[in-house]
This record gives sequence, structure tokens and C-alpha cells, in this order.
Amino acid sequence: MAATIASIGFVGLGSMGGAQARELAKLAIPLTVFDISSAAMEPFAGKAKLAASLAELGTNSDCVGICVQDDKQVNECAEQLLPTMRRGSIILIHSTVRPATVQDIAARAGERGIDVIDASVTRTEMTSDGPFVFCMLGGDEALAARVQPILDAYATNTMLVGPLGSAMALKICNNLISWCEIMLGIEAVKIAEAASVPIDKLMTVMARNGVMSPPMRAFINFRADPGSKEQRDTMAVQAGIGEKDLALASELAAGVNATSPITSFVRDRVRQEILDLCYR
Repeated sequence: MAATIASIGFVGLGSMGGAQARELAKLAIPLTVFDISSAAMEPFAGKAKLAASLAELGTNSDCVGICVQDDKQVNECAEQLLPTMRRGSIILIHSTVRPATVQDIAARAGERGIDVIDASVTRTEMTSDGPFVFCMLGGDEALAARVQPILDAYATNTMLVGPLGSAMALKICNNLISWCEIMLGIEAVKIAEAASVPIDKLMTVMARNGVMSPPMRAFINFRADPGSKEQRDTMAVQAGIGEKDLALASELAAGVNATSPITSFVRDRVRQEILDLCYR
């Protein structure tokens, strides 16, 4: 296993992955990027190598970060990357997926001498420049230390949670809290409006006493001003992400024999609630 990482690849250049790759492009380590959307790759022209395929990216990279939407897409990335990546290389799975998905990919990768870490991320800073996520790691401590210089490019904080899959379980629990807060915030604003409470005054109190989270604020502000069709369409994507994240939470709870009545209730309502905000 090489002591240092001499080349980086990054797959998935959406709102989160694109910002991570933005910070990686500042390093003095060659970066190769890939996204199925050519528009998502355009900002990296002149800053990174634009791969024509995942196979090309895998061939060029000692360490590959994956930040796509769901388990299906992560598995599809792994299927194309694993045959091309060198022994001793590493895959960082940033997408929020089942812990079992990470473990299954790691088993397949291990047969080829490739290591896998679940490296789930959650935003800590609302910024368009500089590190902006907390990166939670599941896997081998020595591997985590090896990729630390890469993580430092975009992470304000890193933490080794435990064995492979544990960081993904933590992220799922964190997302469960976020989506419940968002739904509660939207409901509170509806009730406040009906009760003739000025919303700006409600938000002032919520911010001061600590119950206002940045995602909740973003959704409440969006409800007040949905903006352009492009902005509404972007937020509508969050409806599917919320439903996916809450389904993962329900599945995780069932797998460890934990009850999850709040999770189930919010999961059943989140998609339509957000779509109603987007297209009312």
C-alpha cells in the first residue's frame, strides 16, 4: 500500500460533491472528475482532468470519492471503477447509503486489493469557499490516517466512528433529525400564520433559543419565497432525497429492532409536503 496519495478522482458533482471537488481542485495533487452531466463538469475545465468515463477516472486515481444520489448509483459506480483501479487504492463513499452497501462493496473491492471507507458528510458551514463539511469515517484507522490530507481539503471536522458502515449509520440518524426538524419548522410556520403570529418574530425566537437549524431556516425561507422555476426544481429534488433518507432510517431501525414511529410518519409525508411548497 502506497504511503501517500498521488492522484485523486471524484465522482458526482452535484451540490455537495461539486463543492467537495471544488476544494480538492485547490490541492497540489492531480484531480480527475466525472459526472453524467456535462454541465456539472464544465466548472472544472482547466482545474481538473475531465474523465470521459468512470473507467478512465479509476485508472488515473489512487483515491476516489463517490458522492452520488443513492445505493443504486453507488453500486453502479463501484462496478465500473473496481476493474480499473490499482491495488492499494482507496474508495471513499460519501453518498448516504445503507451500511450494508458499503460493506458489500468493500468485500468486492478487497478481492482486488482495493480498500473502502464510508466517509459520510454533513454540512457545517454555509459557505461557497473553503472547508464546509463534517466527515464521519467508518473503517480501518490506518486507512483513515492515510486519507486525512484529502479530507482536510473540504472537511472542517473529521471523526473515526468505528468499523466499516458505522459512519453511514451515524449519518442516517443525523439526517433523520434534520428532516424531522424541517417538517416541524414548516408546520410551526403554518400554525403561526393561522394564529396571526408574525413569522419574522417566530424565527427570531427560534434562532435565539437554538431550535432553528440552518436546513429548517432554508426551507422556511423557501416557503416564503420559492423564487424561480430553477430554484423550485432544485428544491423539488430534495423531496426525493428526504424520502430516501427517511426510508434508510426506517430500514436501519427495523434492522436493529428499534421502534421508529416518528420516522415512519415523517417519511410518509415529506415528499408531498416539499413538492407542495415547490409547485403550489
